[in-house]
Amino acid sequence: MTVYFFDDNQQSSKIVTKNNLIECIQEKEISDRQDDLMKNTLKVTVAYDKVIEESSFMAVEEKENEFSLYRILTNADNNNKLSIVGSDFAYNELDGYIVKEIRPQKESIVSVARRLLSGTEWQIRHVDSGLNTVSGSFYYTSIRESLKTLQTFGCEIEFRCSLNSDGIHEKWINIYKRIGENTGKRFTYGDDVLEIVKTIDRTNLYTSVIGRGKGEEVGETEQGDATYGRRIEFADIEWSKSKGDPLDKPLGQIYLENPELTQIYGIPQKDGTMRKRETVVIFEDEEDPKELLKKTYAQLQVLSRPLIQFKTTVLNGDAIGNTVSIHHFEKGYHYETRVFRTTLDRLTGRLECSLGETSHRAFQKLTLNRLIVKRD
Repeated sequence: MTVYFFDDNQQSSKIVTKNNLIECIQEKEISDRQDDLMKNTLKVTVAYDKVIEESSFMAVEEKENEFSLYRILTNADNNNKLSIVGSDFAYNELDGYIVKEIRPQKESIVSVARRLLSGTEWQIRHVDSGLNTVSGSFYYTSIRESLKTLQTFGCEIEFRCSLNSDGIHEKWINIYKRIGENTGKRFTYGDDVLEIVKTIDRTNLYTSVIGRGKGEEVGETEQGDATYGRRIEFADIEWSKSKGDPLDKPLGQIYLENPELTQIYGIPQKDGTMRKRETVVIFEDEEDPKELLKKTYAQLQVLSRPLIQFKTTVLNGDAIGNTVSIHHFEKGYHYETRVFRTTLDRLTGRLECSLGETSHRAFQKLTLNRLIVKRD
């Protein structure tokens, strides 16, 4: 276990090995919002050292010659111990580049990413296949904000760098449909799991969504900028479960509802019925009513179920983003779920994981005796 420190120019300033580290805690978290980049922070404590105190960056190795790099945000000298906190350097660095104007139309995510990173030192390494296309606009916004927007088209982004004898060598991003993989790993209470805390969150729960797209262009200003009126809707599209659509939506209806979930999570009425619990979601760059309906359905899937999360303390955990199963036989917990937060003590190897489908709210409950998977 080694922590590498760098000066303002990202040149090597100090290397600290495990024996000289007092604390080294790495935290990662995948947000429940698609337009949030993965959080990645590092907290390090060492004996006071002036060179380290004056350093601006630090890094730890994730795998061979592939590092997470952190911009140092704070350091505190307390009783001759230096406590340092850093966050992923890419957030700060890419916030300093402005994208003047890019207006892709059904362009691949990787192509748009290359255009966004043009003129920087950043490269693109790994890209998953089968990613969605992008239509929209990136106009006078930072690269960081542009990458956050790019994620809303169905991807997750990871930042990495490599080192050489001088300091930071190469910087790149990896683009995934979804960070992590299904490892098939099982966490069982009383075996490798020290505790399981189950949390059910019914905040912001809706069973009906009115989806609205981009405003229709109605003219121009004196400066030549487009002006927009009524937003795109999907009233003229019909969905029918009998024809294979996921929900029924008659012509003229501007909302999409899951009536089965309304009966569970709707608004109780005095006559004993349940009214749909509705909200409006705007897809600022969507111009196609059919695609708007699909995106609205995807958002309804997110919003119409309680958010269920598990926090566990494990002896041998799993990586951020991976899909695993968690079991507590006494309480009947048998879930397939995702690692959305990890806290790793890099000195002891102790790993705390938070599990749950933060980005979709839906989760799979494993019915062990029948060997099938069903939606809760």
